[in-house]
Amino acid sequence: MALVAAGLLGLPLAGSWAGAGYWAAAGLLWPGLARRNRTQALLLLAVGGLCLAWSAGQGAAVAAERILASNSALLSMLVAVSFLGLVSRPGAEREERLPRGRRALASTLGAVHLFGSVINLSSVFIIGDRLARRGSVSREQAIVLIRGFTAAAFWSPFFAAMAVTLSVAPGAQLARLWLVSMPLALLAMALTFWQLSRQGGERASIQEFRGYPLHAGSLVLPALLAAAVLLLHEWRPALSILAVITLLAPALSLAVVVASRRSPVATLGQLVNGRLPQMGNELALFLAAGVLGYGLDTLLGAWGATLPLDGFGPLEASLSYLATVLLALLGIHPIICIALAGAVLAPLSPDHTLLALVFLSSWAVGTSAGPLSGINLAFQGRYGLDSFRIMRWNLGYLGLMSVLVVLAIWLLAALLGVEG
Repeated sequence: MALVAAGLLGLPLAGSWAGAGYWAAAGLLWPGLARRNRTQALLLLAVGGLCLAWSAGQGAAVAAERILASNSALLSMLVAVSFLGLVSRPGAEREERLPRGRRALASTLGAVHLFGSVINLSSVFIIGDRLARRGSVSREQAIVLIRGFTAAAFWSPFFAAMAVTLSVAPGAQLARLWLVSMPLALLAMALTFWQLSRQGGERASIQEFRGYPLHAGSLVLPALLAAAVLLLHEWRPALSILAVITLLAPALSLAVVVASRRSPVATLGQLVNGRLPQMGNELALFLAAGVLGYGLDTLLGAWGATLPLDGFGPLEASLSYLATVLLALLGIHPIICIALAGAVLAPLSPDHTLLALVFLSSWAVGTSAGPLSGINLAFQGRYGLDSFRIMRWNLGYLGLMSVLVVLAIWLLAALLGVEG
């Protein structure tokens, strides 16, 4: 990450140096990866490698440096975001009484959404462990935690979804995207609140819902970070959003650590020995997906194949979203879908802001219901909830949110002047 940041600041460093570091890290962490993730990564590498081999046989140029630097910028952003966990944690006051009822439902949705938008999946389990009884959470608590967290993918610049999306659609205008994606996130949480508050015979259980308290101070850090990202991007428009976050997140986090009179060396030691080694699954998957994306891009270029489409308007965007969500239900990770869609749609020169909304929405909605998504499998392992049962709980939500997303796609296309 430091090598990528140094390159962004103007030092003449080839991206392959950082890439070599990430591949070495993936090799060292490989034995500890989940079996499913190893299988997925090997499959992606095999398909991407075959595409590159066939393309090379057809005379296409294959750059070894691009393979080595596979998704280095994306991974650097994810590492940078992990620094935020050093300064942003949900309150750990065990003695505070947990609220109950509809108000608790709303505060839990807000808490997991806001903290999740900054420190990602760890926030879900910090809050979930606080709510858990006898090692598990209730159906309603699981739904709130999963949907509240995944809805942050609609807009959060610190989410893996945004990192992957911006690596494929680097020209996306974040300010214009937020005009549509932030309301979608609010609608997702409002829909969850409405569904759980009106569930007929189980209504009494909502009155007994044990939730997590949300304090006004919790709003400050996510708002400040989002504002800082936009301001720095406006000040230095040559820097992509991906680059801005890679530079900003570690710098702000270390500044807060120093200001709070904590030892920066000891704090960094906690990060290096704690959170970073846990990124092995993401590291292997994103490196392999980078090879797949490059392989598909090269294959399509050498093959000369084109889609039977003249452009990428709201209709094509809506169909792309629905196809990606369907693949998520079949257990395919969103990053694979985005890599495939990015390579296939590139010849159409799609509007990057519209394309970003498609990818972010498919991630936000698809991962909440996908039985093999990371968060649902994590809930299965941590709280003993079957991931296919979680899928059934969220199918109605997926259907209603998909209607809203398609409407949002048409609205954004109109705002951008993209014709159908």
